[in-house]
Amino acid sequence: MPTTNQKLQMSTQDYENMLLGSYVRWCESVTVDAREYQKVFANAKINKWYIAEYAKCETEFNLLTQRYEKSITTDDLKRCYNNCTYKMFNQKPSILIQEITTTSTIDSLKFYGTKNSSLTFNLN
Repeated sequence: MPTTNQKLQMSTQDYENMLLGSYVRWCESVTVDAREYQKVFANAKINKWYIAEYAKCETEFNLLTQRYEKSITTDDLKRCYNNCTYKMFNQKPSILIQEITTTSTIDSLKFYGTKNSSLTFNLN
C-alpha cells in the first residue's frame, strides 16, 4: 500500500513541510498572542497529541481512498486529504493548553507600604 505522500505525489521533504505548516497554522488557531503561541508550539505533550490526532485523520484518508487510488486523480486525492485533515482545526487539547497558558493571580500584594489588589503574574 502506498504511503500518504506517494498517494499525493509529494516528495518526503514537501510532505514534512506540509505537516509542519499545518501544525503552525493549528497552533495559531488555538492561541491568542505570540507568547501563548510559542508555548503551545514548543510543548512536547501538545505536539505528541497533535501528531496522534493527525495520524487518525490520515488513517481515515487512507481508508477512504484505498479502493479508488488508481481510478481517481491526484487532485481528487488532495481534496480528500484536505477534507480529512481539516478536522484538526475543530479540535484542541484544552487541558494541555490550559496547563501551559494559565496565569496565577495574587489577591493582594504590598509594594512599599501600598496595598495593590489583583495583580497577575505570568508563570515562566
